[in-house]
Amino acid sequence: MSNNTVDPDGDVILNLEYPNDPFAPECGSPPTRTQRPNSTALTENDSSLKTLSSTQDIAEPGEGDKTVKFRVSSRHLVLASPVFKSALTGGWKESAKIEGKHQINSQGWDTTAFGIFLNAIHCQYRQVPRVLELEMLAKVAVIVDYYAAHQAMEILSSIWITELRWRLLTTTTCHNRTIALWICISWVFGDSVAFESATKVAIHHGRLRMTDFGLPIPKRVIGKNSLILYHVGLTKAANDFTLTEDINSRRRRHLVIVFSELSVLQQDLLDSRKGCGVECRTMQLGALTRLLNSTSLLKFSLGEDYQALSVGEILKEVEVAVCPTWYGKPEVKIDTFKPHNRQVISKPHECPTPGNAFNLAMKSIVNLPQVSDGVNDFSRGLSITGYVKSSTELEQCVPQ
Repeated sequence: MSNNTVDPDGDVILNLEYPNDPFAPECGSPPTRTQRPNSTALTENDSSLKTLSSTQDIAEPGEGDKTVKFRVSSRHLVLASPVFKSALTGGWKESAKIEGKHQINSQGWDTTAFGIFLNAIHCQYRQVPRVLELEMLAKVAVIVDYYAAHQAMEILSSIWITELRWRLLTTTTCHNRTIALWICISWVFGDSVAFESATKVAIHHGRLRMTDFGLPIPKRVIGKNSLILYHVGLTKAANDFTLTEDINSRRRRHLVIVFSELSVLQQDLLDSRKGCGVECRTMQLGALTRLLNSTSLLKFSLGEDYQALSVGEILKEVEVAVCPTWYGKPEVKIDTFKPHNRQVISKPHECPTPGNAFNLAMKSIVNLPQVSDGVNDFSRGLSITGYVKSSTELEQCVPQ
Protein backbone atom coordinates (compact mmCIF):
# COMPACT_ATOMS: atom_id res chain seq x y z
CA MET A 1 0.00 0.00 0.00
CA SER A 2 1.35 3.43 -0.92
CA ASN A 3 0.21 6.90 0.05
CA ASN A 4 0.17 10.05 -2.04
CA THR A 5 -0.62 13.47 -0.64
CA VAL A 6 -2.19 15.83 -3.14
CA ASP A 7 -3.60 18.17 -0.47
CA PRO A 8 -1.94 17.99 3.00
CA ASP A 9 -5.12 19.35 4.54
CA GLY A 10 -7.39 17.13 2.48
CA ASP A 11 -10.46 15.62 4.07
CA VAL A 12 -10.87 12.75 1.61
CA ILE A 13 -8.90 9.53 1.24
CA LEU A 14 -9.28 8.19 -2.28
CA ASN A 15 -8.40 4.49 -2.44
CA LEU A 16 -7.27 3.25 -5.83
CA GLU A 17 -7.66 -0.52 -5.70
CA TYR A 18 -6.16 -2.88 -8.26
CA PRO A 19 -4.28 -0.10 -10.05
CA ASN A 20 -2.78 -0.29 -13.53
CA ASP A 21 -5.23 -2.63 -15.20
CA PRO A 22 -4.42 -3.38 -18.88
CA PHE A 23 -5.39 -0.31 -20.87
CA ALA A 24 -7.21 -0.43 -24.22
CA PRO A 25 -6.35 -4.11 -24.76
CA GLU A 26 -6.25 -5.64 -28.20
CA CYS A 27 -9.17 -7.83 -29.31
CA GLY A 28 -9.12 -11.10 -27.42
CA SER A 29 -7.35 -9.65 -24.36
CA PRO A 30 -8.96 -9.91 -20.92
CA PRO A 31 -11.48 -7.14 -20.21
CA THR A 32 -10.53 -4.42 -17.74
CA ARG A 33 -12.30 -2.44 -15.06
CA THR A 34 -11.93 0.86 -16.88
CA GLN A 35 -14.13 0.15 -19.88
CA ARG A 36 -17.15 2.24 -20.82
CA PRO A 37 -16.80 5.07 -18.29
CA ASN A 38 -19.43 7.78 -17.89
CA SER A 39 -21.87 6.16 -20.29
CA THR A 40 -25.06 6.20 -18.24
CA ALA A 41 -26.69 8.16 -15.46
CA LEU A 42 -25.50 7.31 -11.97
CA THR A 43 -27.73 6.68 -9.01
CA GLU A 44 -27.15 6.45 -5.29
CA ASN A 45 -27.08 2.67 -5.50
CA ASP A 46 -24.67 2.68 -8.43
CA SER A 47 -21.29 1.20 -7.55
CA SER A 48 -19.54 2.76 -10.53
CA LEU A 49 -17.13 4.72 -8.36
CA LYS A 50 -15.93 1.48 -6.87
CA THR A 51 -16.37 -0.85 -9.82
CA LEU A 52 -15.60 0.63 -13.20
CA SER A 53 -16.77 -2.31 -15.27
CA SER A 54 -19.31 -5.07 -15.03
CA THR A 55 -16.47 -7.46 -15.84
CA GLN A 56 -14.59 -6.94 -12.56
CA ASP A 57 -15.03 -10.54 -11.43
CA ILE A 58 -13.15 -11.94 -14.40
CA ALA A 59 -10.57 -9.20 -14.83
CA GLU A 60 -7.13 -9.82 -13.41
CA PRO A 61 -5.84 -6.99 -11.21
CA GLY A 62 -2.93 -4.97 -12.46
CA GLU A 63 -0.77 -5.23 -9.35
CA GLY A 64 -2.27 -7.89 -7.09
CA ASP A 65 -4.02 -6.52 -4.02
CA LYS A 66 -1.99 -3.32 -3.91
CA THR A 67 -3.97 -0.22 -3.01
CA VAL A 68 -2.77 3.31 -3.69
CA LYS A 69 -4.14 6.02 -1.41
CA PHE A 70 -4.50 9.68 -2.36
CA ARG A 71 -5.22 12.37 0.21
CA VAL A 72 -7.32 14.98 -1.55
CA SER A 73 -9.71 17.85 -0.92
CA SER A 74 -13.45 17.33 -1.13
CA ARG A 75 -13.92 20.95 -2.17
CA HIS A 76 -11.69 20.54 -5.23
CA LEU A 77 -13.30 17.19 -6.12
CA VAL A 78 -16.80 18.65 -5.92
CA LEU A 79 -15.91 21.68 -8.04
CA ALA A 80 -14.19 19.62 -10.72
CA SER A 81 -16.48 16.61 -11.04
CA PRO A 82 -20.23 16.05 -10.72
CA VAL A 83 -19.43 12.38 -10.15
CA PHE A 84 -17.36 13.18 -7.07
CA LYS A 85 -20.00 15.70 -6.02
CA SER A 86 -22.68 13.01 -6.00
CA ALA A 87 -20.40 10.63 -4.12
CA LEU A 88 -19.59 13.17 -1.43
CA THR A 89 -23.00 14.80 -1.05
CA GLY A 90 -25.43 12.07 -2.08
CA GLY A 91 -24.91 9.63 0.74
CA TRP A 92 -23.26 6.95 -1.39
CA LYS A 93 -21.80 4.01 0.45
CA GLU A 94 -18.52 4.55 -1.41
CA SER A 95 -18.02 7.83 0.44
CA ALA A 96 -18.56 6.67 4.01
CA LYS A 97 -16.55 8.52 6.66
CA ILE A 98 -13.77 6.67 8.48
CA GLU A 99 -11.89 8.44 11.27
CA GLY A 100 -13.39 11.76 10.25
CA LYS A 101 -12.40 11.52 6.61
CA HIS A 102 -14.41 10.54 3.57
CA GLN A 103 -13.26 7.32 1.97
CA ILE A 104 -13.85 6.91 -1.76
CA ASN A 105 -12.88 3.74 -3.56
CA SER A 106 -12.01 3.37 -7.22
CA GLN A 107 -10.43 0.60 -9.23
CA GLY A 108 -8.23 -0.08 -12.21
CA TRP A 109 -6.92 3.36 -13.16
CA ASP A 110 -3.29 3.85 -14.11
CA THR A 111 -1.58 5.21 -10.98
CA THR A 112 0.45 7.86 -12.81
CA ALA A 113 -2.49 9.04 -14.90
CA PHE A 114 -4.75 9.20 -11.85
CA GLY A 115 -2.11 11.21 -9.97
CA ILE A 116 -1.81 13.64 -12.88
CA PHE A 117 -5.60 14.05 -12.94
CA LEU A 118 -5.88 14.66 -9.19
CA ASN A 119 -2.97 17.12 -9.10
CA ALA A 120 -4.48 18.99 -12.04
CA ILE A 121 -7.91 19.47 -10.48
CA HIS A 122 -6.20 20.55 -7.23
CA CYS A 123 -4.22 23.21 -9.14
CA GLN A 124 -0.92 21.54 -8.21
CA TYR A 125 0.49 22.45 -11.61
CA ARG A 126 4.13 21.98 -10.67
CA GLN A 127 3.30 18.32 -10.18
CA VAL A 128 1.67 18.09 -13.62
CA PRO A 129 3.87 17.27 -16.66
CA ARG A 130 3.64 19.73 -19.53
CA VAL A 131 4.19 16.97 -22.08
CA LEU A 132 2.46 13.58 -22.06
CA GLU A 133 3.04 10.68 -24.39
CA LEU A 134 0.05 9.54 -26.43
CA GLU A 135 -0.66 6.49 -24.26
CA MET A 136 -0.54 8.47 -21.01
CA LEU A 137 -2.68 11.27 -22.43
CA ALA A 138 -5.29 8.69 -23.47
CA LYS A 139 -5.28 7.24 -19.95
CA VAL A 140 -5.84 10.70 -18.48
CA ALA A 141 -8.59 11.37 -21.03
CA VAL A 142 -10.48 8.23 -20.00
CA ILE A 143 -10.35 9.30 -16.34
CA VAL A 144 -11.48 12.83 -17.22
CA ASP A 145 -14.40 11.44 -19.19
CA TYR A 146 -15.44 9.06 -16.43
CA TYR A 147 -15.48 11.77 -13.79
CA ALA A 148 -16.99 14.32 -16.22
CA ALA A 149 -14.20 16.79 -15.40
CA HIS A 150 -13.84 18.16 -18.93
CA GLN A 151 -14.13 21.83 -17.97
CA ALA A 152 -11.60 21.57 -15.16
CA MET A 153 -9.05 20.02 -17.55
CA GLU A 154 -9.74 22.20 -20.59
CA ILE A 155 -6.62 24.40 -20.42
CA LEU A 156 -4.22 21.56 -19.65
CA SER A 157 -5.67 19.30 -22.32
CA SER A 158 -5.10 21.96 -24.98
CA ILE A 159 -1.45 22.25 -23.88
CA TRP A 160 -0.95 18.48 -23.98
CA ILE A 161 -2.53 18.08 -27.40
CA THR A 162 -0.58 21.05 -28.78
CA GLU A 163 2.67 19.43 -27.66
CA LEU A 164 1.67 16.20 -29.43
CA ARG A 165 0.24 17.85 -32.51
CA TRP A 166 3.50 17.56 -34.45
CA ARG A 167 2.90 13.83 -34.36
CA LEU A 168 -0.73 14.15 -35.37
CA LEU A 169 -1.83 11.33 -37.62
CA THR A 170 -0.43 12.02 -41.04
CA THR A 171 1.01 8.60 -41.72
CA THR A 172 -0.77 5.70 -43.38
CA THR A 173 0.88 3.04 -41.24
CA CYS A 174 -0.79 3.69 -37.88
CA HIS A 175 -2.17 0.70 -36.03
CA ASN A 176 -5.89 0.71 -35.27
CA ARG A 177 -5.18 0.98 -31.54
CA THR A 178 -3.08 4.12 -32.04
CA ILE A 179 -5.87 5.62 -34.14
CA ALA A 180 -8.38 4.75 -31.41
CA LEU A 181 -6.24 6.51 -28.79
CA TRP A 182 -6.22 9.66 -30.92
CA ILE A 183 -9.98 9.48 -31.49
CA CYS A 184 -10.55 9.02 -27.75
CA ILE A 185 -8.33 11.98 -26.82
CA SER A 186 -9.80 14.29 -29.44
CA TRP A 187 -13.36 13.27 -28.56
CA VAL A 188 -12.99 13.68 -24.80
CA PHE A 189 -11.19 17.03 -25.09
CA GLY A 190 -13.22 18.26 -28.07
CA ASP A 191 -10.30 18.81 -30.46
CA SER A 192 -11.93 18.97 -33.90
CA VAL A 193 -8.65 18.98 -35.87
CA ALA A 194 -7.26 15.88 -34.19
CA PHE A 195 -10.64 14.16 -34.42
CA GLU A 196 -10.94 14.73 -38.17
CA SER A 197 -7.33 13.71 -38.75
CA ALA A 198 -7.63 10.48 -36.75
CA THR A 199 -10.92 9.44 -38.32
CA LYS A 200 -9.55 10.25 -41.77
CA VAL A 201 -6.65 7.83 -41.27
CA ALA A 202 -9.05 5.19 -39.95
CA ILE A 203 -11.32 5.55 -42.97
CA HIS A 204 -8.73 5.79 -45.72
CA HIS A 205 -5.91 3.60 -44.49
CA GLY A 206 -7.48 1.14 -42.07
CA ARG A 207 -7.26 -2.54 -42.98
CA LEU A 208 -9.37 -4.01 -40.20
CA ARG A 209 -12.79 -3.12 -38.82
CA MET A 210 -12.33 -0.28 -36.36
CA THR A 211 -13.22 -0.95 -32.72
CA ASP A 212 -13.23 1.29 -29.66
CA PHE A 213 -10.79 -0.89 -27.64
CA GLY A 214 -12.94 -0.26 -24.58
CA LEU A 215 -12.33 3.49 -24.78
CA PRO A 216 -15.06 6.14 -24.30
CA ILE A 217 -15.71 6.64 -28.00
CA PRO A 218 -19.38 6.89 -29.06
CA LYS A 219 -20.60 3.86 -30.98
CA ARG A 220 -22.01 6.16 -33.63
CA VAL A 221 -18.44 7.29 -34.40
CA ILE A 222 -16.96 3.80 -34.81
CA GLY A 223 -20.03 2.22 -36.37
CA LYS A 224 -21.80 -1.09 -36.06
CA ASN A 225 -20.01 -4.36 -36.65
CA SER A 226 -22.62 -5.66 -39.06
CA LEU A 227 -21.47 -6.83 -42.48
CA ILE A 228 -22.94 -6.20 -45.89
CA LEU A 229 -24.37 -9.50 -47.03
CA TYR A 230 -25.10 -8.70 -50.64
CA HIS A 231 -22.86 -8.52 -53.67
CA VAL A 232 -22.33 -5.14 -55.26
CA GLY A 233 -21.78 -4.95 -58.96
CA LEU A 234 -23.51 -1.83 -60.27
CA THR A 235 -23.41 1.90 -59.61
CA LYS A 236 -26.97 1.64 -58.32
CA ALA A 237 -25.60 -0.23 -55.32
CA ALA A 238 -23.57 2.82 -54.29
CA ASN A 239 -26.60 5.06 -54.60
CA ASP A 240 -28.79 2.66 -52.62
CA PHE A 241 -26.15 2.23 -49.92
CA THR A 242 -27.27 3.37 -46.48
CA LEU A 243 -25.48 6.62 -45.72
CA THR A 244 -24.34 6.48 -42.12
CA GLU A 245 -21.77 8.79 -40.65
CA ASP A 246 -19.30 6.48 -38.93
CA ILE A 247 -15.82 5.16 -39.62
CA ASN A 248 -16.66 1.59 -40.61
CA SER A 249 -19.65 2.49 -42.77
CA ARG A 250 -17.91 5.30 -44.57
CA ARG A 251 -14.87 3.13 -45.25
CA ARG A 252 -17.14 0.41 -46.65
CA ARG A 253 -19.01 2.99 -48.71
CA HIS A 254 -15.80 4.25 -50.31
CA LEU A 255 -14.86 0.69 -51.23
CA VAL A 256 -18.35 0.14 -52.65
CA ILE A 257 -18.09 3.23 -54.83
CA VAL A 258 -14.65 2.35 -56.22
CA PHE A 259 -15.59 -1.26 -56.82
CA SER A 260 -18.92 -0.42 -58.44
CA GLU A 261 -17.29 2.07 -60.82
CA LEU A 262 -14.77 -0.56 -61.92
CA SER A 263 -17.52 -3.19 -62.22
CA VAL A 264 -19.62 -0.91 -64.43
CA LEU A 265 -16.63 -0.31 -66.71
CA GLN A 266 -15.96 -4.03 -66.92
CA GLN A 267 -19.55 -4.81 -67.88
CA ASP A 268 -19.68 -1.98 -70.43
CA LEU A 269 -16.55 -3.33 -72.13
CA LEU A 270 -17.88 -6.89 -72.11
CA ASP A 271 -21.20 -5.74 -73.60
CA SER A 272 -19.46 -3.56 -76.21
CA ARG A 273 -21.00 -0.38 -74.87
CA LYS A 274 -17.55 1.13 -74.56
CA GLY A 275 -14.42 0.73 -76.61
CA CYS A 276 -14.18 1.37 -80.33
CA GLY A 277 -13.38 -2.16 -81.47
CA VAL A 278 -12.56 -5.71 -80.45
CA GLU A 279 -8.85 -5.00 -79.97
CA CYS A 280 -9.61 -1.81 -78.06
CA ARG A 281 -12.00 -3.55 -75.67
CA THR A 282 -9.66 -6.50 -75.21
CA MET A 283 -6.73 -4.27 -74.24
CA GLN A 284 -8.85 -2.29 -71.79
CA LEU A 285 -10.30 -5.44 -70.23
CA GLY A 286 -6.78 -6.78 -69.78
CA ALA A 287 -5.65 -3.58 -68.04
CA LEU A 288 -8.78 -3.60 -65.87
CA THR A 289 -8.29 -7.25 -64.86
CA ARG A 290 -4.69 -6.54 -63.84
CA LEU A 291 -5.87 -3.58 -61.75
CA LEU A 292 -8.58 -5.62 -60.04
CA ASN A 293 -6.02 -8.31 -59.27
CA SER A 294 -3.39 -5.89 -57.89
CA THR A 295 -5.96 -4.24 -55.61
CA SER A 296 -7.43 -7.56 -54.43
CA LEU A 297 -10.78 -6.53 -55.89
CA LEU A 298 -10.87 -9.37 -58.42
CA LYS A 299 -12.74 -11.63 -56.00
CA PHE A 300 -14.31 -8.84 -53.99
CA SER A 301 -17.72 -9.50 -52.42
CA LEU A 302 -17.97 -7.03 -49.51
CA GLY A 303 -17.99 -9.84 -46.98
CA GLU A 304 -15.16 -10.34 -44.51
CA ASP A 305 -12.69 -9.98 -47.38
CA TYR A 306 -13.19 -6.21 -47.49
CA GLN A 307 -11.50 -5.92 -44.08
CA ALA A 308 -8.05 -6.43 -45.60
CA LEU A 309 -8.50 -3.60 -48.10
CA SER A 310 -7.23 -0.05 -47.73
CA VAL A 311 -9.15 2.70 -49.49
CA GLY A 312 -6.04 4.84 -49.75
CA GLU A 313 -3.88 2.14 -51.30
CA ILE A 314 -6.58 1.20 -53.80
CA LEU A 315 -6.93 4.82 -54.89
CA LYS A 316 -3.15 5.03 -55.35
CA GLU A 317 -3.26 1.95 -57.58
CA VAL A 318 -6.13 3.47 -59.57
CA GLU A 319 -4.28 6.78 -59.92
CA VAL A 320 -1.24 5.22 -61.61
CA ALA A 321 -3.18 2.67 -63.67
CA VAL A 322 -3.07 3.25 -67.44
CA CYS A 323 -4.20 1.26 -70.41
CA PRO A 324 -1.21 0.05 -72.50
CA THR A 325 -0.54 1.79 -75.79
CA TRP A 326 -0.88 -0.35 -78.88
CA TYR A 327 -0.49 0.31 -82.57
CA GLY A 328 -2.96 -0.34 -85.34
CA LYS A 329 -2.27 -1.78 -88.78
CA PRO A 330 0.72 0.00 -90.39
CA GLU A 331 -0.07 2.42 -93.18
CA VAL A 332 2.09 2.69 -96.28
CA LYS A 333 2.50 6.21 -97.57
CA ILE A 334 3.69 6.53 -101.22
CA ASP A 335 5.30 9.65 -102.59
CA THR A 336 3.24 10.73 -105.62
CA PHE A 337 6.28 12.11 -107.41
CA LYS A 338 8.60 9.30 -106.43
CA PRO A 339 6.57 6.08 -106.40
CA HIS A 340 9.60 4.05 -105.36
CA ASN A 341 9.75 6.01 -102.08
CA ARG A 342 7.46 4.35 -99.59
CA GLN A 343 7.07 5.23 -95.93
CA VAL A 344 5.56 2.81 -93.40
CA ILE A 345 3.72 4.66 -90.66
CA SER A 346 2.50 3.08 -87.39
CA LYS A 347 0.31 5.24 -85.21
CA PRO A 348 -0.70 4.52 -81.62
CA HIS A 349 -4.37 3.67 -81.27
CA GLU A 350 -6.57 6.54 -80.20
CA CYS A 351 -10.21 6.13 -79.29
CA PRO A 352 -12.55 8.74 -80.74
CA THR A 353 -14.11 11.33 -78.47
CA PRO A 354 -14.57 11.18 -75.51
CA GLY A 355 -11.46 8.95 -75.46
CA ASN A 356 -10.17 5.75 -73.86
CA ALA A 357 -12.86 4.50 -71.47
CA PHE A 358 -10.34 2.92 -69.08
CA ASN A 359 -8.25 6.04 -68.62
CA LEU A 360 -11.32 8.22 -68.29
CA ALA A 361 -12.78 5.92 -65.63
CA MET A 362 -9.53 5.98 -63.60
CA LYS A 363 -9.46 9.79 -63.62
CA SER A 364 -13.11 9.89 -62.65
CA ILE A 365 -12.57 7.61 -59.63
CA VAL A 366 -9.49 9.46 -58.38
CA ASN A 367 -11.10 12.85 -58.84
CA LEU A 368 -14.47 11.99 -57.34
CA PRO A 369 -15.07 15.29 -55.52
CA GLN A 370 -17.97 13.99 -53.50
CA VAL A 371 -19.36 10.78 -52.12
CA SER A 372 -22.98 9.82 -52.67
CA ASP A 373 -24.49 12.22 -50.15
CA GLY A 374 -22.99 15.21 -51.93
CA VAL A 375 -21.35 16.52 -48.76
CA ASN A 376 -18.58 14.25 -47.55
CA ASP A 377 -15.60 13.87 -49.83
CA PHE A 378 -12.83 11.31 -49.97
CA SER A 379 -10.19 13.68 -48.61
CA ARG A 380 -11.77 14.34 -45.21
CA GLY A 381 -12.39 12.54 -41.96
CA LEU A 382 -15.44 12.91 -39.74
CA SER A 383 -16.46 16.24 -38.24
CA ILE A 384 -16.69 16.23 -34.47
CA THR A 385 -19.64 18.63 -34.61
CA GLY A 386 -21.80 15.82 -35.97
CA TYR A 387 -21.43 13.83 -32.77
CA VAL A 388 -21.82 16.46 -30.07
CA LYS A 389 -24.01 15.17 -27.29
CA SER A 390 -27.50 16.55 -27.07
CA SER A 391 -28.61 18.34 -23.92
CA THR A 392 -30.59 15.25 -22.93
CA GLU A 393 -27.55 13.01 -23.24
CA LEU A 394 -25.44 15.45 -21.26
CA GLU A 395 -27.99 15.51 -18.47
CA GLN A 396 -27.99 11.71 -18.34
CA CYS A 397 -24.22 11.68 -17.79
CA VAL A 398 -24.49 13.82 -14.64
CA PRO A 399 -25.53 12.03 -11.45
CA GLN A 400 -28.71 13.31 -9.90
